[in-house]
Amino acid sequence: MNNDKLRSFSSSVFLIILSLLYVAPLLLIATNSLMSQGEINRNYSTEYDLFDYENKGQVHYVEYNLIPENITFDQYNTLFFKTPVYLDLFLNAIKLTLPIVLLQIVIGTFAAYGFTAWKSRFKEPLFYAYIIVMVLPYQATLVSNYITADNLGILNTHLSVILPWGFSPIAVFIMRQSMRSVPYNVYEAAQIDGAKHFRRFIHIALPLSKTGITALAVLSFADAWGMVEQPMVFLQDASMQPLSVMLYRIGQGNRGLVFAASVFYMLPVIWVLLCGWEHLERGINLSALK
Repeated sequence: MNNDKLRSFSSSVFLIILSLLYVAPLLLIATNSLMSQGEINRNYSTEYDLFDYENKGQVHYVEYNLIPENITFDQYNTLFFKTPVYLDLFLNAIKLTLPIVLLQIVIGTFAAYGFTAWKSRFKEPLFYAYIIVMVLPYQATLVSNYITADNLGILNTHLSVILPWGFSPIAVFIMRQSMRSVPYNVYEAAQIDGAKHFRRFIHIALPLSKTGITALAVLSFADAWGMVEQPMVFLQDASMQPLSVMLYRIGQGNRGLVFAASVFYMLPVIWVLLCGWEHLERGINLSALK
């Protein structure tokens, strides 16, 4: 085996190991959701505290089992039929995520068109300002967003989470990188034919940026679906928070319910990623090249 084949084989083995390490927690959650409550309690409860080892001489450690002793759907039955609060929290996640995705697409495409098709000396400095805001940690703008939401009277409403997230600068960055692949002479030719900016945006920029729009939709959905900090700060009413925040409360006194809720909460993200994976990969590659 020559050096190139050995290097390729070693890289493949390394990537497979990393993939297994990444998938292992997800697989553990999925299989544990099919365990009975008694088995969950035996595996994930300790008989003695770890700090009492010296006094009592023995410790029952947590056991991670991939294969259930007896497959049962009791956890899902409890989740869907005996704990209806889960459906309300799941709907809250949908009410927050879908408007955020739509708002990011609309604002991102319009702003990106301005940064690519319009000629202005302020275009680049303004875009650099977007980049600076994009790299700032969320905690740096948390207070100002909270004060603004309070002044607008939308605190403790879904709008207080949707609006700051919907105006995320990352959407503008992704769409600008995608629209830069459109040659500027195409816009000039359309302008010579009498097409105004709106027609050029609708008939040229959007059709030629479908890959970027799909990539933005996938990334935005995955990011907003798992948000925790924003709902915790802006939504004081627990009944309005999404499942990503309330997941741990569902499992109080019932550890098995957490596994079932986690599996079902992951399904929309997995489905979106599988549907848009090809466009997401192409969009990331396009952003990297520009």
